[in-house]
Amino acid sequence: MESTFFPHFTIGTDAYDKVPEICGDYGKTAVIIGGSKSRAAAEPLIRKVCEGHIEILGSFLYGDDATFENAEALTKIPEVQKADMVFAVGGGRATDTTKWACHLMHKPIFTFPTLASNCASVTAVCVIYNPDHSFRCTIYRDRNPYHTFINTEIIAHSPREYFWAGLGDALAKQYEVPFCARGRNLNWVQEAGVANAQNVAKGILKYGKEALESVDRHEVNFALEQASLAIILAPGMASVCVEDDLDSSLAHAIYNAQTRTPHKGKHLHGAVVNYGLQVLLDLDGQIEERDKIRAFALSINLPHCLEDIGIDPAHPEELIQNCLHTKDMKVKPYDITYDMVYRSVMNIEELNRQGK
Repeated sequence: MESTFFPHFTIGTDAYDKVPEICGDYGKTAVIIGGSKSRAAAEPLIRKVCEGHIEILGSFLYGDDATFENAEALTKIPEVQKADMVFAVGGGRATDTTKWACHLMHKPIFTFPTLASNCASVTAVCVIYNPDHSFRCTIYRDRNPYHTFINTEIIAHSPREYFWAGLGDALAKQYEVPFCARGRNLNWVQEAGVANAQNVAKGILKYGKEALESVDRHEVNFALEQASLAIILAPGMASVCVEDDLDSSLAHAIYNAQTRTPHKGKHLHGAVVNYGLQVLLDLDGQIEERDKIRAFALSINLPHCLEDIGIDPAHPEELIQNCLHTKDMKVKPYDITYDMVYRSVMNIEELNRQGK
């Protein structure tokens, strides 16, 4: 069994103050890689705390998506090659691209999430897309990032829609991991991952709506911190323990299928995943949990029907066919057929028509 590394993190409005102390053991030079907006938010603060301790050799755009091509392009930048370590700044796609580039170069990576939208900043997994932005694969590094710095002031000023979608994405971990693990002979680490997964929803359901309102006000408070941990850290703790096979199921399969299916509009990962979670819970007969998650989705207007994810309610056939063939469906406690998924999709549509 390969080693699994427990996520290390610092959270708070002063989280970046710890950068020289924590990163200093790994060298004296670093580069910053991320998106344009995320670097604008975090880079001045990172540079300030690094003065006199760690030299920032440059700041670079990760590309337009998390692709192998963009990761490989990063490895060819002279400053990136020269740096002792890499600071990945931004959301999931910027982080995953940079994580894979560091894997190729065998360089230490430290992450600075500027969005509470997923757990990418603490996990070993990289979600990779094709150049046309359709889902390609998930691939694992040899370890997760060395440390994650979560600045809650930056999270409070992040775009609302990413925090909103992050709430939906995190909830899926609570149910997908135990679903995949059901009936399997797990090792100790995997058992720990399943236990961690089952602690995700509590923080989201208790603090999520209040935290989203805090983002609306650009206000840092206890609810924002707790919900951010429930989005970034709690699912990540599960992910680094269970690794690839048990990490996702039908909820993520529906999102990955949606990227390959003609649909209207643009839809964030976590928002579509939350719709997929409602389908999974219906299919698995967890009706009380389905209704709980659906009620939360309705309370903050997360997707709760096909139209909300840009799919024609009269023709979900291609979406369903596509989801059955994603990697997320590799491990499951029983066979899942097209008819089973179709029936649950229609059940969710009926709830929507009834206004439930």
